[in-house]
Order: sequence, then C-alpha cells, then structure tokens
Amino acid sequence: MTRALTQPPAADTARRSRHFQLIVDVHLLLLRDGDVLLGRRANTGYGDGAYEPPSGRLAERETLVEAAVRVAAAQVGIAVDPARVSLAHVMHDVSGAGRMAFFLTVEGWAGDAGASTTSYSDLAWFPLPELPANMIDRARVAVRNFAAGARFSTYPAFGM
Repeated sequence: MTRALTQPPAADTARRSRHFQLIVDVHLLLLRDGDVLLGRRANTGYGDGAYEPPSGRLAERETLVEAAVRVAAAQVGIAVDPARVSLAHVMHDVSGAGRMAFFLTVEGWAGDAGASTTSYSDLAWFPLPELPANMIDRARVAVRNFAAGARFSTYPAFGM
C-alpha cells in the first residue's frame, strides 16, 4: 500500500520557517590628521590583545547612529553629535555565521579620545597607511578598503 504524503516532513518545515539572523556590528572610524583611533581589545574573550576601531553590536530597536553615539561614550569616553555621524564603509563578513559591519565616521566630538575602557586596554592613534600588525583581520581589511575609497566590501574578499 502506498501512502500519500500530504505534509512535508517536520525537518523540512522547520528548515523553511527559520529566519536567518545576521549579527550587526557598528565601528567608529575616528579620524584626526590622517590617523585613525584603534583600541586594543581586553577582557572580551575574542581577539584580546588585537586592535580594532571602537565597536559594539547593534542593540534591538537601536539605530546605527544611536549605536555610534553609545559606542563613542562607552568605548572611547567622548560625546558625539548624532547629526555629525556619517556612513563610511559597509562590510559583509561571510567567514562565519554572518555579520554586517557598519563603519561610521564622526566630524568632531567632545572629550579626550584615548582613555582605556573595560573593553580596551588602551586606545592609540595610527596612520591609516601604517596599521598595527596585531589587528583583527576583518577590521584591518575594512579600514584599508575605506582608506582606498571603497564604500563596500566582503570578508573574505571574493576570488581570494
């Protein structure tokens, strides 16, 4: 006797109904006289000891600009005017589970960028063409692409 299948197996239904969830990172590209501010990661459990632009994950119901203001205050200790935040670069990271990283610039800020925080053991200025060797690789690629004028990239780069 042959049975007709009227509904797909449960595993197929579950696979089709799941939504892909992308991690969204927000990075600040704070620039001064051709230099970029980078923080050395500490106490994070990922990439500790390596440099990256100050960053944080986008929170639920938070805009990119709100995230940039929060990162500036919490990670760098500066205040930024939301109206002076601009999109600089977008990177789609396909190396793992999937991430979208937005790199934002800020024209001017209040406070002294450079004090250590809970996520960074130190913050330092580096010339854009001379990034430190010990840098989170995807951040290095994005900063280099930004400096070269690219506004979008993937990591790893396709065809490499």
